[in-house]
Amino acid sequence: MNETVPTPEPDSAKLMENYAKIVLQSQRLVNEYMQHQLEGDHFQIPDPQIVSKAFLDFTAKVMADPALMMRTQMEFWQQQMQLWQSTARRMAGEEVEPVATPRADDKRFKDDEWAENAVFDHVKQSYLIAARSIQGLVGQVEGLDPATANKVDFYTRQFVDAMAPTNFAHTNPKVLKAPLDSGGENLVNGLENLLEDLERGK
Repeated sequence: MNETVPTPEPDSAKLMENYAKIVLQSQRLVNEYMQHQLEGDHFQIPDPQIVSKAFLDFTAKVMADPALMMRTQMEFWQQQMQLWQSTARRMAGEEVEPVATPRADDKRFKDDEWAENAVFDHVKQSYLIAARSIQGLVGQVEGLDPATANKVDFYTRQFVDAMAPTNFAHTNPKVLKAPLDSGGENLVNGLENLLEDLERGK
């Protein structure tokens, strides 16, 4: 009879010690970065007035077509409800088809946990539904001049990509697993290497 080998528990003391180091190193990294940006002439962000005007024009067009907004919202909530029901059935042991799947070329969700873990699968699908709803609305609005439409599309894609769960440690299974396996050492070492590179290269 084979005995089950218990999975070693993460060293909580080591994790706490390393996360304290991470906080300090992160503060130092931000300070170094901001100082570097302010000393140079390459600190550039999009002109808020240009972005604001583009989205004001976009909002005006959306408000002029309430049927489009209502249809988009209804489709969004229907898909989210389908996802909740699908997740509940999966949690109960049923095999279910996904409500939303990533594109074949979307490498963000390649880790097996995004499909095998019901919680991360729900997070992934919920994000995909929201992202496609937002971008779909942008693509359906009529009456914008081409330059404004391109700006709204570009900044919307930037926002949607930035909000992907793969970008946040607490919603990315791959990022969560590595610190637990190493007691946070991988994050500490990575930050140390980055700081050293900054100091060498400025």
